[in-house]
Amino acid sequence: MFNWDWQTKEKLVCDVNDWKNRFNFVHEFVPSPDGEKIAAVVEIEDKKVTPCINGKTWDDTFERVCFLRLIPDGSVTCLVLKNYEWTMAKDEVLLDETFDYAWNLQFSKDASCAAFNIKKGDSYGACVNGKVWDNLFFDARDLFISPDAKKTACYVRTKNPQVLDIFSFKEGVWTVAVDGVPWDKNFISVFGLTFSPDGKRIAATVRLSQQEFTVAVDGALWKEIFPNAWEPAFINENDVCVPVKTDKGWTLVLNGKPLWDKYFVQLWNQRVSPEGKRIAAVVATEFGKWTVAVDGVAWTKTFSQAVLPPQFSPDGKKVASVVRENNLWTVAVDGIAWSEGFERVWTPQFSPDGSHIVAKVERDGVFFIVLDGKIGKDVFEMLWEPVFSPDGEKILVRCLKNGKYYRKIFTIGEILR
Repeated sequence: MFNWDWQTKEKLVCDVNDWKNRFNFVHEFVPSPDGEKIAAVVEIEDKKVTPCINGKTWDDTFERVCFLRLIPDGSVTCLVLKNYEWTMAKDEVLLDETFDYAWNLQFSKDASCAAFNIKKGDSYGACVNGKVWDNLFFDARDLFISPDAKKTACYVRTKNPQVLDIFSFKEGVWTVAVDGVPWDKNFISVFGLTFSPDGKRIAATVRLSQQEFTVAVDGALWKEIFPNAWEPAFINENDVCVPVKTDKGWTLVLNGKPLWDKYFVQLWNQRVSPEGKRIAAVVATEFGKWTVAVDGVAWTKTFSQAVLPPQFSPDGKKVASVVRENNLWTVAVDGIAWSEGFERVWTPQFSPDGSHIVAKVERDGVFFIVLDGKIGKDVFEMLWEPVFSPDGEKILVRCLKNGKYYRKIFTIGEILR
């Protein structure tokens, strides 16, 4: 981001109208993070498809192209099906290894680690940076990369009972595999897998029986068992918090012990502030009354239809959430909702100093930028999430106007003028 061009006010990157004339079909557009490229999977002929980047197609064609990604280093990546075999492609170079099926292509934040789920024969696992896990399993679902990009993990099924063998399923067939190595214990189900900030530890919520839930950290179970629990979250390198159900209602516990002294009808989607000192979560104070609680204290304002996961400003002082009321979406910051409502609102972003918040919204089939609750002057036929510059003074806008893809840089004041 620091190396991005923040000086060029407007750049016409590509006329994508031309693509519709050149190709039989154009799939979803995907811009690069810096806005310098735009790509889409296009159908060339006879059902053959290939990626097209800034109007230029790859030389090779495929039966299928999925999970098209433009990563921070400028590379174009995807999963492709060629001659009935799946593999990963990066800038037109295919991996030597092929699979019966591949999905869920993911990258670490710095794009140094590329991983995806794979199926070979009747076995499932993951391929990480071109290398398949040493151990494969009867099933593998979801995929997680550690923050330091050194580890990968997913949910795996280590037993394969017959379909009607309910007793074996009750004993537990699921666990977590880290870099292909499964935990020693199996569970009825496992969910909410998360890495610690330093990537050294891993936690997940596990189901022991029909009404017994707890948290496993590196495979070791908490002593405390609860009637129900949601996904855990690390607040630092060692401590884990999780919403749990008790006789008094839902609350938040830390390492198995009560953290909040408040109880709610529902509590989930907890988020930890960047410095790890504050926790915000979605709560229901009454049936049908949703809001956000910060360190156990709920906002006064409630919403009847939905409250999405909260997010902290970089300095940890503000909390924002996308909310729904009267069939319209908007954003609430510290319990105060924007006055404008929209058909759709994407996840808002705080400026680096937390003084501004910006979001992509849709109304009447067109898109706008909303800054601090005020609708921007420009109307877009397609828009991707705006991005603040490192100093917070400018905003990168990637957009389509009149069938042309632009990369634009606005100052804070220019968004609204």
